[in-house]
Amino acid sequence: MAEQPQTLAQFKVMMMKKIRLGILVEEETLAWYKFRPLKSLVDEGKVEVCIAVQRDKKQASNLSRLSKVIPSINQKLFSLLSRNKSSTKRYSIHDLVADGDMPVITSVAHQDKIYDEIEDSVIEKLEAANLDYLVKFGFRTLAGRILSVSKKGILLFRYGDETTQRNGSVLYWQFAEQWENSVVTLHLLNEHLNVDKVVGRGYGSLFYWDYNLTEHKINGVAASILYWYFHKNKIGVERADFTHSINDCPSYEAVQQRTAVKHLASFLKNYTIKTFYKSFYLNQWSIFIGHIDQSIQTYTEILPEKGCFWADPFYIEHDSKRYIFFESLNYKENIGRIEWVELNESYQVINSGPVDLGIRSHLSFPNVFKHDNTIYMIPEAAETKCINLFKAKEFPQKWEKVNELVSGVSAADSAVIEHDGLWYLFTTHGSISTLTMDLELHIYTSDTLESDDWTIHPCSPLKIDVRGSRLAGALFRKNGQLFRTAQDGTIRYGRRVALYLVEELTPTSYQETFVRYIEPNWEADIDRLHTYNVYDQTVVLDVSRDELRFRV
Repeated sequence: MAEQPQTLAQFKVMMMKKIRLGILVEEETLAWYKFRPLKSLVDEGKVEVCIAVQRDKKQASNLSRLSKVIPSINQKLFSLLSRNKSSTKRYSIHDLVADGDMPVITSVAHQDKIYDEIEDSVIEKLEAANLDYLVKFGFRTLAGRILSVSKKGILLFRYGDETTQRNGSVLYWQFAEQWENSVVTLHLLNEHLNVDKVVGRGYGSLFYWDYNLTEHKINGVAASILYWYFHKNKIGVERADFTHSINDCPSYEAVQQRTAVKHLASFLKNYTIKTFYKSFYLNQWSIFIGHIDQSIQTYTEILPEKGCFWADPFYIEHDSKRYIFFESLNYKENIGRIEWVELNESYQVINSGPVDLGIRSHLSFPNVFKHDNTIYMIPEAAETKCINLFKAKEFPQKWEKVNELVSGVSAADSAVIEHDGLWYLFTTHGSISTLTMDLELHIYTSDTLESDDWTIHPCSPLKIDVRGSRLAGALFRKNGQLFRTAQDGTIRYGRRVALYLVEELTPTSYQETFVRYIEPNWEADIDRLHTYNVYDQTVVLDVSRDELRFRV
């Protein structure tokens, strides 16, 4: 008899014993992005942290002097001039165990030029703990018996893409050299591997004028990757695109003084230009509308009212009338509201007004759609910490809340689609921190739209990636194929839209393929595009131009 495919219910009941962890640390405290994912996993009963190995403090002091490769003047200036404060909060490792008393072993590791070899007395205690994994938050590169002390290996983070570099202070290099995005990878090392195996990867945002925010974001990515690695092991889901070995590749090593001076000069130049520019210019978002097979250059532009921008457009037709719902943000109030305009056949505005959802917080991304002759809306309302479903009571002005589809999350840009008899909710939200609310792509499933029992998809998060996680509109079909649009936020927010072909969407699987980018390049002064929505054959999108403040 042929093997039957697993159902979502079968995935949910796959239970395993707790995963036993040991941690390698420099001191008895951990930064939030190392502590919180472990604490969450412990509280959920998925892992137990059994033992900690701490580097001898004298060794740690010597190590910090020997391995400090970032010129301190650059790092301090990058941090000082950042708009966000550096996060220094730390948590005791003892809070990872129920009785608050973590067994801690002190190690005086044998050192050569780059390796640490843990002494046999420590190895014996680790072996007695019967560990599934060691998680490396301290020590240098490990060698010797430590590589085989846990059943499945040693997990460690590297800040950077192993295809371009392996060593050196890569977070510094990413920021100083202004890469398109920052990268963090989770590696698995054990005695059976000649090289590391990448088991998790995430792409974060780079902010050229804000080193601290860049660091916070990538630390948030690291926390989410660690958290979801153990979740996916728990339910037996493996991601082929997350698992591959590292080949020989170039390295970024210590920063030479001449290079450091160039980095500092470049940073100060960019910082000054950015600060000056933001003082005189605003991002002015407007809406374009046209036919899906029509060249974007010929679309009709709908300009916002003075003093605000219009973005996140969604188009719908009702009673033979044409409507666009969108976010309207008044520059003085700096709070987004949902508004609508009615268009004639030539796409000229003939009527307009506000949308009453009964929510006073910031609103955007009004995903409006029809189902069973009822018009629904799912707006972004991240401050409410839930994804709300509304239906029109007096269209287009007044709406009433139907249900909270997902609660307890600060979600950005959510949309639903019915596919093969089931409903799928696509959204982005953080797992450990709101720092990744625009980076983690999640799916929830339900038998019915108005249900209060939406279940997270076993493949979630599908990706943690600034290049294509956050939705740029609702999913749509063309020529029998299903497509997803996503925001590419590299270099700057709202850079362009990435188009993906959804090749597989079931309660237990998801596969998509990148098709192309939709670039904001048809007019010289247009520099951003972050929403692309298709309704039947009609497309609405938004673009941004930098306008002098007194003009908007």
